[in-house]
Amino acid sequence: MSASQANGSGSSASRATASSSTLDKGKGPATSSTATAADPDLFDDAELDRIFNQEASQVAREAEVMRVLGAFKLNPYEILDLNSMPSARTTDSDIQKTYRKKSLLIHPDKLKHPRGIEAFDLLKKAQTELSDPAKRKPLDETITDARMLVLRELGLPRETPDDDERLRPPKLPAPDLKERVRKKTKDLLIEDELRRRRVQKMTMIAEGAEAKRVEDAVAEKKRKMEEKERWEETREDRVHDWRNFNKKRKTKKKGPQVLG
Repeated sequence: MSASQANGSGSSASRATASSSTLDKGKGPATSSTATAADPDLFDDAELDRIFNQEASQVAREAEVMRVLGAFKLNPYEILDLNSMPSARTTDSDIQKTYRKKSLLIHPDKLKHPRGIEAFDLLKKAQTELSDPAKRKPLDETITDARMLVLRELGLPRETPDDDERLRPPKLPAPDLKERVRKKTKDLLIEDELRRRRVQKMTMIAEGAEAKRVEDAVAEKKRKMEEKERWEETREDRVHDWRNFNKKRKTKKKGPQVLG
């Protein structure tokens, strides 16, 4: 083999190597592009979970607002979604923890809902009422009465425990004891509220009648005082007129003397 042939062969090899290198470099971007298209970071599970949880949290917040607004307003246990059964023995700590959890869930600063503030205020009112022994005690007594009435309707003694087999399916068809007591409590609370409003109305009527009586008495007293004042103001005129009248009478009696 001649030197020129060897050099040509070497040049060809060099060109082949360069061409191969160029092809490899050309493949580089294509391979990188393919990797980017399948980049797992674009479908990061943690990010998807975060978005999903955020949306789920928003749904939960809105659902809680609607639940609060739909709860029976005369029963703060229902507004806070607390177990009101006597056997539950709901503590003050339970009330505060539940209120804190739910109030944070629907706080107006965290949820923009057209009725969010209304729901938040209802939660606060319920927590305040249940934290006041003077208000919670009569409510608990009403719930106890409701449970007793339900048991009476079922033909069971009032001491029957909640877990008695007679209060469980299949012996007790739906609704269950808790739901029956809830409905009966609602009936009793409505009766109490209507009675309270009737008494309030009667009181207002009575107070209105009493106020009118007092007003009439004051007006009559004022009228008599004004009459007395007018009488005193015209006293001198009456005395003057009386004196003039008597003077005229005396003059008339004396008259001219008739000579006989």
